[in-house]
Amino acid sequence: MKTIKPFAIAAAALMMSFASCNKDNTGNGKIDEGNPTYMGISFTISATGAATRADANATEAETAFKFVDVFIYNKATGTQATHARISANDFTGPTGGTGSDDWTLKAAAKIATTTGEKAVIVGVNLSSDLSASLVGASMGEFINIAQSVIVDDVTGATDGFAMFSTEVKNVTLIKDPDFNARENYPTVQVQRLVAKVTVQKDENINIIANGTLDNLMFELNNTNKKTFYIQPADKKDHNWETTPAGDLNALNNIYVAVNEYDATVRDLNAKYALENTTRDFLMGQVTRATVRATFVPALVKEYFNDSDKSEGYKDIDVTSTVPATFYSVIYNMGANRAYFFDEAVANDFADDNNATAVTYTDGLCYWDMFLNPDNNPYGLPDMGGPFDVLRNDFYRCNIIKIVAPGRATPEVTDPNQPPTQETDLMVDIQMLYWNPIMKDYTLEP
Repeated sequence: MKTIKPFAIAAAALMMSFASCNKDNTGNGKIDEGNPTYMGISFTISATGAATRADANATEAETAFKFVDVFIYNKATGTQATHARISANDFTGPTGGTGSDDWTLKAAAKIATTTGEKAVIVGVNLSSDLSASLVGASMGEFINIAQSVIVDDVTGATDGFAMFSTEVKNVTLIKDPDFNARENYPTVQVQRLVAKVTVQKDENINIIANGTLDNLMFELNNTNKKTFYIQPADKKDHNWETTPAGDLNALNNIYVAVNEYDATVRDLNAKYALENTTRDFLMGQVTRATVRATFVPALVKEYFNDSDKSEGYKDIDVTSTVPATFYSVIYNMGANRAYFFDEAVANDFADDNNATAVTYTDGLCYWDMFLNPDNNPYGLPDMGGPFDVLRNDFYRCNIIKIVAPGRATPEVTDPNQPPTQETDLMVDIQMLYWNPIMKDYTLEP
């Protein structure tokens, strides 16, 4: 059965404040349009040291601040009026004092723009190529057009974790020659483009296996290739209604080790994925974690006379723990399972029992973890539907039980059906400071 472990939910997004004025200062009630003015930026971000206290679930790389791109649009026309790219070196801080959880970073240079009604979009840690590609871009390219994104490009050590505004921020900029109207700074929230997934063993993990289960690893499957830079309010991504062939990345076999139960959250091996939401939440559409392990059976069957099946079969103890290809036959209406190292023996035994021999190449077996099955167990607003993987969410998967062996291949049995929540995996998905979700999983064949 599934269990949910409540976990404290902290702020999901980093906060930014931009210095501008929201009121007309012409004295006649009209909005002053098109005159030179300035916009400053005050950026609150969890940083080294402070980040370990403010967001214990994030690594230093996940909270690193490299660049801020500010895109200012004329609200009436939707045309980009100003773009500014500001380096972390142009900011000062911290200002919170000893023990503060936040560093307040202030730009030394003002952003030159014009007065009037504007719309502001902010990007953080954009690569130089991505930043340059968005200069002159329409607002629709941020909001309405799904963009191809390679996850490694927006989670790398060089540029940091890319983030965008949670929404377009409307502001009214006025002439401010003294640059001191700080009470009128609008606040802009930003969030990471990707979701984070970790998998670890429970302290009291229950492994049910007639043999040796080892080398537990995990990878992500069915990840999106495209995303909107600004998350839609209804969380519907570009392929929410249908998922055309080629829209999703298949398993790329870059597995990482399943974490031990006592690993600290900031040291967990992690994988990242773009947002993926679906209308029908079918197994062939939703993003999932695939767990892989090696299994060596404790007993295998051989011919009793070592040559053919005429005298039946015998059980042989397996002394080696080195993984190797084996064969499995489930028989007696599913009540029993037999293992074999010899394919001919397996096929004969299967024929005798009206069953089928399944090949486990190199001793590898697989299970699935379907993320977010309980659909917002913490009651957070606008968290999408069941099995949706949302940006800035941290899916912390805890394996409490494994029944070995799993499947012989990483493919799901029926991609056109919704996940079977109770069989393949029981998980405690914890929504940790990113927007952590924790869930316990039972891995069964």
